[in-house]
Amino acid sequence: MMKKLLILTFLVLLGAQALAFSPYENRMRFEDRQRIGLIAFVKPSQTQKLQSLVSKVSQHDAKLSQQGIFNLSMYVREVNNRAVVFAYFESLDKSIQGKEALLANASPELANLTKYLTPHKRAAKGQVWLRMEWMNLIASTEVFPHTQPNVQKMGLMSGLKPELELQYRQLHQANWPGVVDGMVNSNYRNWTTFLIELEGELYLFTYTEYIGENIKKDNAKMAKDPTTQRWWQHTEQCLINLHGEGNWSQMTQITTPITTSGLEGKK
Repeated sequence: MMKKLLILTFLVLLGAQALAFSPYENRMRFEDRQRIGLIAFVKPSQTQKLQSLVSKVSQHDAKLSQQGIFNLSMYVREVNNRAVVFAYFESLDKSIQGKEALLANASPELANLTKYLTPHKRAAKGQVWLRMEWMNLIASTEVFPHTQPNVQKMGLMSGLKPELELQYRQLHQANWPGVVDGMVNSNYRNWTTFLIELEGELYLFTYTEYIGENIKKDNAKMAKDPTTQRWWQHTEQCLINLHGEGNWSQMTQITTPITTSGLEGKK
């Protein structure tokens, strides 16, 4: 009896300790990696040159791994006459500073990007990248592992209505379990969203991985899920359709598609 009481007390204390932190801090504390989203701009006329240069950057480059950069993916899409470059990578280093310089100097190709990129006005002096605010992670492979060999990595973007920012944030601080299950059953993993302001407007950038074989069929399956439908009644009204393609616009991947994260054996 005393042993059970001690175990129960320990669990209560552990839960109380977890509740003392925000969801973001809990994620940073318990997850083995940090997910980074950076942003910069490129002149639309320079997009092809940028794509040619970035395509030479391998996500399995030993030098990137040595620098602590894993699963690097980069995407581009034009909005409001500016081409936005979204860079996503994962790091085992939990520090929140220096990731912009880390990416910029991780390889000769990445260092050479600086002459094509224009920094966000809040970027640090001498830096072309600006780190975005991490918002949430849904359906992580740590919680929902899989053995699928083919992974389609995607970058998505949307606008966020400023007057509904609080509602959107609150919803994503406590993702509904049914929504998470619906995403997993539709073969999505690691749906990771970042927030940034661009010239007074709010934008969301998402990195995700699709592990299925028929994305159109899986998207239709997700859309028929009753819990997801109710979730969308709250979230979709917060978003802005940027390109007439729905509330999430797909970005063009400019890194060479690689199917694995590069973090195997490093957890």
